[in-house]
Order: sequence, then C-alpha cells, then structure tokens
Amino acid sequence: MTIREYRAETDFDGLRRCVVELQDYEYRIDNRFPDGESIADEYITDILERCRQYDGRIFVADVDGCIAGYVMIWTKYSTGDIEDGDFVCGLLADLSVLETHRGQGLGKALMAAGEAYAKDCGVRFLRVGAMAGNRLARKLYERQGFVECHVELEKALDGCSG
Repeated sequence: MTIREYRAETDFDGLRRCVVELQDYEYRIDNRFPDGESIADEYITDILERCRQYDGRIFVADVDGCIAGYVMIWTKYSTGDIEDGDFVCGLLADLSVLETHRGQGLGKALMAAGEAYAKDCGVRFLRVGAMAGNRLARKLYERQGFVECHVELEKALDGCSG
C-alpha cells in the first residue's frame, strides 16, 4: 500500500469508486442525500475546485495499482461566517476507504498523510465533520485525537426522520 497524491490522469476511476461508495454509505444513514452514482462526476469536479480554493490536496491509498481510499485536506478553510471572524483552519473534508479494504489501517494512513501535509502548510488546527450516525468514522477520528468543537442538532418538524 502506498499513500500518494491524486493523479487525475490515472486515478479518476478509482476516486470515483470511492466517492460513490462513500455517498451510498451516507445515503444508507440518511436517505435525504442523493445516491453516489447520481452525483459522483459533478462532486469530483466540485472537490477539485475546492482544493484549489482552499489550498487543498487529495491523497489516495494505492493498493497494487488500485485506488482503495482517499482523503481530502484543505489547508486554508474559513466558513466565511461573520461570527467566526478571520479564523482559518485546516479541514479534513473527505475520507473514504472502500469496504473491501477496511480494517487494514488505510484510513489511519490517509489521515496521517493529510495531517502531515497540513502541518507542512502551517496549519495549527485541523477540523473534521462526520454524520452523527457514522459511528465508524467518528470512532476513527476520536482515536486520531479529534475532539468535539461544534455540534449541530436537528429536529424534524413534520414528524419524519432522516
């Protein structure tokens, strides 16, 4: 297994597979989200633009020539909200490991590569978000030293649940 920077000319299909699987997993947690296949191409275009906007990088886990996971790190992220002032931080914007490769340390290795890049860029604080129902991701982030800094709560007003 090798962790390296994403290369559009060779890695697009592998990244797309990871995006589809991540989105489908989140859809199973909350079916208000679209399925992966319906958004994958547009989503990849969007995340590549956001990498440019927020001085980010995508790192992939290459296992025997196949992309088994990816992490996206932004090093100059700001919410733009007036109440946040000029606070800029790093953001672990996406992390995905294909189900067939989970439990092999790829998520931890991808996070380490992203953190190293963020540190090299002078990032002092790195944030990550996770769906409340994604317990696997939340446990991984906590084991890697992330702690809660902001919690969002939701209430369905029409009696529906996500």
